[in-house]
Amino acid sequence: MYIALQKIFMKLIYLKLVATVFFWGSNFAVSKIALESFSPAMAALIRFIFGTIFLMVAYLNVNGFRLPSFTSRQWILVFLSAFSGVFCYNFFFFGAMGSISAVRASLLITSSTIFIMLLSAILFKERITFIKWIGLFITLVGVAVVIVRGDFSKLGNDSWGIGETLIILTSLSWTFYTLLAKVVLKEMNALSVSAFSALIGTMMLFFPVLNEHPLAQIESASLQSILAVIYIGSTATALGFVWYYEAVIKIGATNSAVIANLTPVFAVVVAIALGEELTLITAIGGIVVLFGIWLTNKS
Repeated sequence: MYIALQKIFMKLIYLKLVATVFFWGSNFAVSKIALESFSPAMAALIRFIFGTIFLMVAYLNVNGFRLPSFTSRQWILVFLSAFSGVFCYNFFFFGAMGSISAVRASLLITSSTIFIMLLSAILFKERITFIKWIGLFITLVGVAVVIVRGDFSKLGNDSWGIGETLIILTSLSWTFYTLLAKVVLKEMNALSVSAFSALIGTMMLFFPVLNEHPLAQIESASLQSILAVIYIGSTATALGFVWYYEAVIKIGATNSAVIANLTPVFAVVVAIALGEELTLITAIGGIVVLFGIWLTNKS
C-alpha cells in the first residue's frame, strides 16, 4: 500500500512539473495578448502582483505571519534573486515580446543553457564533458539558424534587432538567477526565497510604470489582456515557482532541468494554436537546439 501511494505521489510530482513547463511555454504567446493593452513594464508589474499574492499565501499557510530568519547576507542574496529573476528578467522579457515572435523568442531564450553551463564551469568548477561540448556546439548552431532564419548572409545585418537583444538579456538574467540559486538553496528554504524574492521584485517593478499612467492602462485594457496577465501571474509565476522547486527537491535538479527543456516545444505549440506562423527553417533550427540541449544535459 505504501509503495503504491509512493508511486502515485511521484507521478503527481512529474505531472505538476510538466504542467509547470507548459505554463512557462504558454507564457510567450499569452504575453503578446497582455501587451495589446499594457506597456511591457505594466504587464510585468501586474503579472508579479498576482504571482506574489499566490506565493505569499503559500508561504503564510506554511509559516504563519513570521518573517523568515534570514541573516543579513541571506537577505542580500534574496534581494539579488529579486533583482535578477524578477525585475530584470520580466522587464527584458516583456520588452522583447513587443517586437519578436513567440516562437523565435522561446528558441533564442534557450541560450541560457549555454550561459549556465559555461559559467558553472568557471565559477563552480563544474566539469564539462566532451559530450556536453558537442551538445553546446550543436545548440549554438541551432540558435544561429533561428537567428538568421536559415540565411547566413544576413548574419549581423537584419537578422538581429531590439527584440533579439532583449531576449538575450532575459536569458542572462535567468542565468544569473539560476547560478545564484545554487548558493541560495543550499542554506535557505525554497518557498521562503521565492515568496520574498517575488515581493521585493514586485516593489522594484513599480518604479518603471510611475510615468506610464498605470490606472489609465487598467481602465482601458481589454478583458483578454487582463485575463492574460492574471493567467501568467497565477500559473507561470506562482504555481511554476512552487511546483518546480518541489520537483527539484523530490526528483533532483538534473531530472527537473531535462523536462524543463520542453518549454520551447510547448511555446511553439501554443503560439501556433493562437495563430502564429512557424516556418520550416525555424522548426529545423528548433529541433537542432533541442537536440543540443538534450546532449548537454546527459551525464
